[in-house]
This record gives sequence, structure tokens and C-alpha cells, in this order.
Amino acid sequence: MFTKNIDFSKRGSVMDKEKEKRNSQRYYLKAILFSIIFVVIGVLGGFLGALIYDKTKTPSPEIVSSRLINTSELNTADTVDVVADSVVDVVADTNVGSGVVYSKDGYIITNEHVIHDAKKIEVKLRNQKSYSAVNVGADKNNDIALLKINENNLSPVKFANYSEIRLGETIIVIGNPLGELSGSVTDGVVSSKERMVNVDGKQMKLMQTCAEINSGNSGGGVFRLNGELAGIVVAKSSVENSEGLGFAIKGSDVEDSIKKILKK
Repeated sequence: MFTKNIDFSKRGSVMDKEKEKRNSQRYYLKAILFSIIFVVIGVLGGFLGALIYDKTKTPSPEIVSSRLINTSELNTADTVDVVADSVVDVVADTNVGSGVVYSKDGYIITNEHVIHDAKKIEVKLRNQKSYSAVNVGADKNNDIALLKINENNLSPVKFANYSEIRLGETIIVIGNPLGELSGSVTDGVVSSKERMVNVDGKQMKLMQTCAEINSGNSGGGVFRLNGELAGIVVAKSSVENSEGLGFAIKGSDVEDSIKKILKK
């Protein structure tokens, strides 16, 4: 029988080379795979680290400094420039008081006691123009009245969010003290946000301030330094030897009163 001779030694040598080649390929594939994994882990680690640092780091001194500067730049002179045109004088028969502009088209807020039973009401703007006014309505419980003049280019006040007002916060009062000193400005702080006060036999919860208030200021505005209306002046203390005791209707109560009046 014919038998073909086979050289097993050569076959083994070829097989060993092929095996070595496959092992080498696996080694390089593993090396590449591990390299990719290490790169991905490094990128993710760097991203997460930066994210954590960003959330925990404190503001830089420059940012803190600029915030403090912006806050300190608020002052009474700037506030007056912004809101002075929103305050008016009110003359009702022989009674004199103040008021603030509620809307661009001529609605004016004042105290009900300023215009009570008046037959003739006059409103004078900062530019000294005078207008006859109509009594739209009143909320006697809050001592608020709404007037209307024939003008369409006024500067209305912006009401503050009363809950944001802080005890001790600086405020200014603009009005017509004594009925002769139109546009007078006084300043002080919020002494109390909600003080129960007896006003002409009626209990009212009012803002208290140490800003000087006199007869004729009634109906005028109490403003925050950002120009927002905090309240409407209503009374001063008549107790002998008392000083720095002025009171205003809270801005939130004024808004409620105006809404009631306009719904009637």
C-alpha cells in the first residue's frame, strides 16, 4: 500500500507561527481596548470633577465686589429722579393733601379723608399744570380714594411686593407738607411693617416709619430706593413730644382697595 510520508515537524512549526500570530493580534487588540477605556474614564473624571468644583466654588472677589458696589449706588437722589413725577398735590375745597399717579391715563390715588365730601377737587402735577378731578370712588375702611383727571401722559407708580420689604430698610416720602411745600422729600427707615394703630377711632394695620410726615403729606407716596411704591401716607402721631412716628397704608392694601373701587 502506498503511503505518503508527512513531515510532522514542519507542520508543527507552521502551526506554532500561526498561534503566535493570533496571540500577538489579541495582545494588540487588548492594548487598544484598554487605552480607549482609560481615555474615556479620564474624560468623564475630568468632566465630573469640573462640575463638582463649579457647584461648590465661592464667587470670585471681583463678582462679590461688583454686587456690593451696585447695592451701595442706590440713594435717595436717584430715587427722587425716578419717582418725583409720579407724586401730585391734591386740593379738595380748602383741604390740601398729596397723591400718586396710578395709571398713565389719569387715575390718581389719595386718601379718602383728603377729598371727603369735597365739591371741587384739583390735582396739580410736578410741572405745575392743574386739572379738575373727578372722584371715581373710595374705600373708607382703608382710607383710599381714586380720582380721575383728563390726561394721558402721566408717570404711574410701580407697586412693590410688600412681602419683600425689610424692617429697617431705607425709604423716602414725597408730598406736600403743610399744603405749601410741594414735592418735599424726607427719608427714614421702615420702623414696623405691620403696626396696629388707632386712626380716628378706627383700628388699622399700617407701615410705621421715622421719615418726617406733616399735615399735607396725606395721600403721598412712600418709596423704596428702587423706586417702587411701598405705601401711601395716612397719618402722623399727634401725641405730645412724639417724634419720628409716621404711618402709611401698606402698598398691598392700597392695591386691594383700588381693585374694589374699579369693580364697583
